[in-house]
This record gives sequence, C-alpha cells and structure tokens, in this order.
Amino acid sequence: MDLQLVSAVAFPLLMVIGGIAAWRMSKSDSTKPETPTWRDDSLDDWRKERDAQAEQARTFRPSDPTHLSTGSEEQQETTKRHQRLGG
Repeated sequence: MDLQLVSAVAFPLLMVIGGIAAWRMSKSDSTKPETPTWRDDSLDDWRKERDAQAEQARTFRPSDPTHLSTGSEEQQETTKRHQRLGG
C-alpha cells in the first residue's frame, strides 16, 4: 500500500517541484550580465601582414591564363593504359 501511495502522489509531486525549480533556474541565468570573454589577439598583426602580402602577390600574378594547364590536360598526360591478358 505504501508503494502505491508513493507512486501515485509523491513521484508526480516531486516531478512538478523539480520542473518548477528547473524553470526558475533557467530564468535567473538569462538575467545575469555576461562576463566578457577573453580573446587572443596576439596574432592579429601577423595575420594582417600575411593577408597584405598575399594580396600583393595576387596583384603581381600574370592575368594571362594561357601559360597554365588545365587539370584535364594534366590528367590525360599522366594516364596510362593497362592491358589485361587472359580471360
């Protein structure tokens, strides 16, 4: 009889109380002011310099695409045929 009383009354009551407590805790977390997160900016100057060098290298590249080979041409040059002997 005691187990039926616990399962019929106490468990649902504890579930409701736990749900209310979880809901209140989630509401209180959103009102806290967020602390600023630490950000590593020690490499920012190096990245800017690297990007500037890459941009400068792009501007000095020749814009004539005739000296470049396409991937399909390169693949055709390296393709070998293998003949299978036998059945």
